[in-house]
Amino acid sequence: MTLPEPTRRERKKEETRRRIFTAAISLFREKGFEHTTVDEITEKADVGRGTFFNYFPRKESVLAFLSEERLEVAEENGQLLLAEARPVRDKLIEVYAFASAAYTEDRELSRFVFNEWMQRSFAPTEETGGRWETLLLKIIAQGQSNGELRSDVAADRMESVLSSVYMSTLYFWLCCPLGMPEGSDFALVDEVKARIGLVIDGLGARNEVTP
Repeated sequence: MTLPEPTRRERKKEETRRRIFTAAISLFREKGFEHTTVDEITEKADVGRGTFFNYFPRKESVLAFLSEERLEVAEENGQLLLAEARPVRDKLIEVYAFASAAYTEDRELSRFVFNEWMQRSFAPTEETGGRWETLLLKIIAQGQSNGELRSDVAADRMESVLSSVYMSTLYFWLCCPLGMPEGSDFALVDEVKARIGLVIDGLGARNEVTP
């Protein structure tokens, strides 16, 4: 996936959104999510309320930022990815690896955000899941139509299995790496690639069950 260089306007928007995100997370850590108000976030980030809501429709949306920023780039490049003449296996691995890379930039911050998701019963997929699913289903459908993936398994079931493996790998890396079968810490992106690859191999057309 070849990423275009951001324009000056895009860089400024990204800087503003990240400043709001950083201010909000700092307050969440200090005061707790429930006791932090939007007004406090905007004051700390030195932006207006309107600016906050331009970037985050509600306070919970701040916690989806790590997924959202990667999703936007993936969506922008989705058509290019679909048009590339290479195996669907590689495309799916690339999408999941790209998503996981965001969490490695600041592991402690990612752990905090992930724990907030779990405690408040809304996962990163609450805000972005439908759009992630749409992108992944397009790639899976391409694999089924060209004979790379099994046609006897529904595309949405394939996506669900792949995403479950991805989320469980992310959970173990963030929260309890010693609980992994490897028994020690591990490189998240490499492990995501390996595990997603294993699942896709099992969903290959050669494994299709015929009546």
